[in-house]
Amino acid sequence: MCIRDSYTMLRCYQLTGKLPWEHAWIMGYGVDEKGEKMSKSKGNVIDPVPILEKYGADAFRFWAASEASLGSDFRCSEKRVEEASRFLTKLWNVARFVSMFPIPKKKPKLMPTDEWILSEINKLIDECMEGYEDFNFYVPSNRVREFVWNLFASHYIEMVKKRAYGEGFNKEEQEAAWYTLHQVLRTVMLLLAPIIPFMTDYIWKNLYGKESIHKELFPRKFKVKDYTKLTETIVEFNSKVWGEKKKRNISLKEPIKMKIPRELKIFRKDLISMHNIV
Repeated sequence: MCIRDSYTMLRCYQLTGKLPWEHAWIMGYGVDEKGEKMSKSKGNVIDPVPILEKYGADAFRFWAASEASLGSDFRCSEKRVEEASRFLTKLWNVARFVSMFPIPKKKPKLMPTDEWILSEINKLIDECMEGYEDFNFYVPSNRVREFVWNLFASHYIEMVKKRAYGEGFNKEEQEAAWYTLHQVLRTVMLLLAPIIPFMTDYIWKNLYGKESIHKELFPRKFKVKDYTKLTETIVEFNSKVWGEKKKRNISLKEPIKMKIPRELKIFRKDLISMHNIV
């Protein structure tokens, strides 16, 4: 907050006896890739119009939200907007995959793998809402990106892909995967709607109703068993299997003999299907 703003705030309070605002967002400077303050005299100012035309408003908005943290300088470059655009492409591809499956008419009995990702989404909701309540868009944008890229797409979808297709699973187990895929995507859309309004609204209208997503409330948490304490073990095991297959120079689809950790036995059926464990 600059001296002029401080003077204005004090003057308003003296005249009215009320604060002109209760919250103020204090951020740093926009800097270039080298960390130098952007200015016309240095010639390092970036024109946003060509970048907006190239990558779109949602990518630009997501970059702004995920880059500018409270009280810190933020880096400006086309490369960083491009990175934001890559995440939106990833999210779009995830939505296309989920859209292949129907939404079950009634909630099926969930498998432990489904409850695991829904307990992770409960954690995500808490973290995102804490950020929104503090007017800090940096928190939800980065936490959702981390969740979608590093957990939902990389691990859960891979764990239930064959189940969603009905390969080696019964109808109720298949519908449990459909239900969970849609619930997670739906929640992610709601959490990202204030940041990327156009893409989320388009996906929402095509999958979940004709009304705009911007008329919806933020998501509620799911009533499931909390398996978040097993997340690190799940990620480590999946990475270990992938690494072993790469080491042996075999396809990820090839069978492999691996011992599933005792604490992951409840996910056994999905893990065997995912890695083709024999």
